[in-house]
Amino acid sequence: MSEPSGSNHQPVKEHLLVCISTNATLSNRLIRKGRDMANTLQADWHVIHIQRPAYHRYTSKSKDQMNQMLNLAESYGAKTESIFGSSIAEEIVKYAKKQNITTVIIGRPKKPWIYDVLFAPFSVSEDVLRHSDTIDVHVVGETDPTSQEQKHERRTYSIYGYIYAAIVVAFVSLVSYLLTDFLEPTNIIMFYLLAVVTAAVLWGLWPAIFSAGLSVLSYDVLFVPPRFSITVADSLSIITFVVLFIVGVIISVLITRARDNATAARFGEQHISTIYQLSEDLTAAVTIDDIAKTLLENIEKNFVWKVAVLFVKKGTLRMIASSKEITLDEKQWAEADMCVKTGIDIGLKTSPFTNSGLRFLPINTATDNFGVLVIKPLKPDETVTIEQERVLHSFASLAALATSRVRSVNQQA
Repeated sequence: MSEPSGSNHQPVKEHLLVCISTNATLSNRLIRKGRDMANTLQADWHVIHIQRPAYHRYTSKSKDQMNQMLNLAESYGAKTESIFGSSIAEEIVKYAKKQNITTVIIGRPKKPWIYDVLFAPFSVSEDVLRHSDTIDVHVVGETDPTSQEQKHERRTYSIYGYIYAAIVVAFVSLVSYLLTDFLEPTNIIMFYLLAVVTAAVLWGLWPAIFSAGLSVLSYDVLFVPPRFSITVADSLSIITFVVLFIVGVIISVLITRARDNATAARFGEQHISTIYQLSEDLTAAVTIDDIAKTLLENIEKNFVWKVAVLFVKKGTLRMIASSKEITLDEKQWAEADMCVKTGIDIGLKTSPFTNSGLRFLPINTATDNFGVLVIKPLKPDETVTIEQERVLHSFASLAALATSRVRSVNQQA
């Protein structure tokens, strides 16, 4: 059947979504894959990282690598974002549908064959595929296994946690042994579970699992006939050991997860409180100078950086407020001027100029560019974290809204 005359079919605009993780090798490959596909298809593309509740326990190096990868994606033209969520696949699909994404690019780390056999159907990539509906999903495999150094960087546990857990189990064993004539076996098991809970609360998941295994062994040696041996005389004792260990592990996982969620909630509350305080202060601002001073005071109160606030006045970009001992040279003024004209962030390592050691964030709305927020970290190699990025962008947005309000009032006066 021929198409009706005069019909005009516009090509569908492609929107790509690249999902990265703390696996630096695979994430860098994903970013470059997304860049190449976006260039080929002339598509918009996004790069996101799902920040799980346990993210606060990652090492500083691992967090810095994540920030560097997001900055790399920004330098390639991607829109980047870090999203908090417990379920990685669920957050990816939710974001993709909200942003009208047509293609998702996700990585699949290289795992041992036994992992593929047992857990591959429950992996993030498979979960995304199951819920993607009409969205295309490209799964990019890891060419080389994740290095031991990267695996180690994801762990923030100290050997001291295991030592302390062992001391707690030893203390419980000693007290229970001295009170053997007064305690029933079920009471002794409760004491060991208390040790597991203590380890989970104070030192985290793996020390708690270690204490669960050590508790099973101690209970067997000290309280199960024949005593002072690891020989089990009856099958009922075996069931007791298995149940004790499983319950200990479950308690450890639940407590660790609850603690991570509580920590993440506390960070979120601090973020909201910080933004609320700035918005309250900006409400009282009646001039551009008031806005600049308020912005400076709030940043200095929450961060340890040097700051300068620049606004356009009478067509010229001027420094309205700044920390002590911060000045801009000719090259840095050129960077600031480019930032205010383009409305695009200029990062510490993504500047078109030689690295000046400053971070420039535009103070703008969708229609107007008002100024620039200049950040100078104390250390030249310091990386702005994801949480700090969120606060800074929120600060700049609130300052832009306040500036728009002040200028509208001045024009009406």
